[in-house]
Amino acid sequence: SKRDDKEVWIQTTNVQVLLAALECGLSTTALFPSQNAGLAEEWRKVGRFSALALTEDGTVTEEDGDFYRAVGITLKVNGPEDVDAIARMAGVEPLVVVDSSAWRIIPAENLVAKFGATDESRLFSVSETAKDAEAMFEALETGVDGVVLRTDDPAEPRELAAYLKKRGMIGGGGEGPGKLELTPAAVTRVETVGTGDRVCVDCASAFHPGEGLLVGSFATGLFLVHSECLDAEGYVNSRPFRVNAGALCSYVVTPGGKTAYLSELRVGDDVTCVNRDGETRVMTVGRVKVEQRQMVLVEAESLVGGVRTGKRFAALLQNAETVRLVTASGEKERVVSVSTLDVGDVVLVHLQEGARHTGLKIVEEEWYEQ
Repeated sequence: SKRDDKEVWIQTTNVQVLLAALECGLSTTALFPSQNAGLAEEWRKVGRFSALALTEDGTVTEEDGDFYRAVGITLKVNGPEDVDAIARMAGVEPLVVVDSSAWRIIPAENLVAKFGATDESRLFSVSETAKDAEAMFEALETGVDGVVLRTDDPAEPRELAAYLKKRGMIGGGGEGPGKLELTPAAVTRVETVGTGDRVCVDCASAFHPGEGLLVGSFATGLFLVHSECLDAEGYVNSRPFRVNAGALCSYVVTPGGKTAYLSELRVGDDVTCVNRDGETRVMTVGRVKVEQRQMVLVEAESLVGGVRTGKRFAALLQNAETVRLVTASGEKERVVSVSTLDVGDVVLVHLQEGARHTGLKIVEEEWYEQ
């Protein structure tokens, strides 16, 4: 499917598998066939999870008060004719779980293409190993929307969680090859302005040197603001979990190519951590700290081949030595504090095309930010 967020359900008769999935952050959803329905209640004490029921006719249901509500169907694949029948469910059923021991990449790709063409349906597949699940998530590059990991081996959910974290598909601060393009931009203005509500984003994992969040006043150009993992000239202890991200109204990049306002972030939300090479990973927000502070206006103009393009971007950041921007390669220092930032310094920005509506890119004929 074309969606970026992936989901995993657990189907098992071994409580240790569910525990492993909860501990490593892989899943909080478990699927129980009718013959194992009693396990759902029996395992409630091991942790918080959502229990889905699988009826004998293949319907997936969830509790809705005193009733059970159908959320999808499970269909078996035994041959090509079954693949064709499932493809016809795209846009009809909200969620289709494909179950087949003969499941292979070619039919997976056919179905991924079919379901990827509609926003009305999601496609899940049953996988019995982490390796099988990885193949499903990579089918036709975009992969299925979700996997039902059916196993009694606690090692399988841990292996799958490691894979998904590396690719930034689930939280936990895992390293990943997902990249965003970063562009050099020449600073054109640095000016102390009035006070404002400054937002510190504290995450549940530590940032590494060179990493931070992409924030800015305009969605079209976002500055790479470094974390506070570096020492601050002996005045302030490092806080490796924090990015002092700037004004409450600023945009911040979140997983799936989306943006959010800093004012929208809450504990438990995910943000996209980026390093100076554009490599990304998902970080979970542990706290958002908002305080009145004096702000500094930073404006910059993107460069192509060292030549200014005329495209200007801005950020309102706190006037503090611990607030640093990541510099472009070739600069003497790898980061520069806003307290010593000068016109002409070259920093890294991420350019985004198009306007944004509720964090998503939209196409509009005329619009601008200034």
